[in-house]
Amino acid sequence: MHLDDHAATWRDQLIELSLPGVGAVTARVDTGPTDTAPDGAPAEGFRRREPTVPPARETVRRTLAARPPLELEHTWLVVPALGPVLPVDGEGVGLVGDLSGRRPPEEVQGESAAPARPSREGAEVGAPIGAPRRRPLSPRHGWYRVPAVAAALRARGGIVGRGALVGPRREWFEPAVATREDLLGAHPDQALESALAAARELGQVAVLRIGPDGLDVHPTGADPRVPVLEELPLQVTDRPAQCPLQGEDACGPCRPVGGPWIRASQEAQLDWEARRAQAVGMLGCGVCFGEALPPEPDQPQVPRLAEATPVTHLGRLHLRGGGSVQIDPLIRPR
Repeated sequence: MHLDDHAATWRDQLIELSLPGVGAVTARVDTGPTDTAPDGAPAEGFRRREPTVPPARETVRRTLAARPPLELEHTWLVVPALGPVLPVDGEGVGLVGDLSGRRPPEEVQGESAAPARPSREGAEVGAPIGAPRRRPLSPRHGWYRVPAVAAALRARGGIVGRGALVGPRREWFEPAVATREDLLGAHPDQALESALAAARELGQVAVLRIGPDGLDVHPTGADPRVPVLEELPLQVTDRPAQCPLQGEDACGPCRPVGGPWIRASQEAQLDWEARRAQAVGMLGCGVCFGEALPPEPDQPQVPRLAEATPVTHLGRLHLRGGGSVQIDPLIRPR
């Protein structure tokens, strides 16, 4: 079966969750034996740490293959929790309206007249330094729908775990909620229909089933690009408290991309900080714990890692398929 680039992400993605009674896990489709040898011996002596960029797929796969396997005793249903966002064609990052309400916005706002500058020491990514934060949308209307999806599954009798669907190079992150199949319904088909009903109600495109029988992807019909996948072999491992951006378990703090020097480097830093904020907000980090870290002695004094941004305050997202958008929350709770 041929899958286009977007559909293929549903086969290649990582499923990273914190499950009640299990702990933090990573699951992915088992693609067979992976060479676990390192890329090469490190050079002798001091070596400047390179900026943190999305790792190669082979690096991520090799890291997962080297971890001890974990058997899931129960089957879990995973519901994505991302509200609709619409990328704008054109160069750079487009400004989009969150059209997740029942009515379209009455007006579309243009680009802000205030220039975007790299955030420093905890300033909000992409916002002019000192600008007030905007009030977040209702969980049912904003792009971050974890509270609403979790509440819908919990109301149907399930216990919930939270996490994210992650790109195979850790280049994008989508929030997700998981619930145990046997607690959601007396029969597996009944549990699946209950999860699909919750997913449709909250505008989600699919429900994933992970467990001893492998990985299934069941589309809701909201997005025709999501394929039907059944009984794919699944590899599950513990997920150590590591940096969510880097593809290796033994890693130090990130080094930002870009800096405050010229416009291109400023834009690169904004884009990198948005990706880091998205990853830390959804998965946490066991290296920097979301704290602001100063640069190491071999680095310029700026930029530095910003403090963690609350996930509902993120203003820029890296999306499945490689797109990057700014979020303009036009629709307020009614």
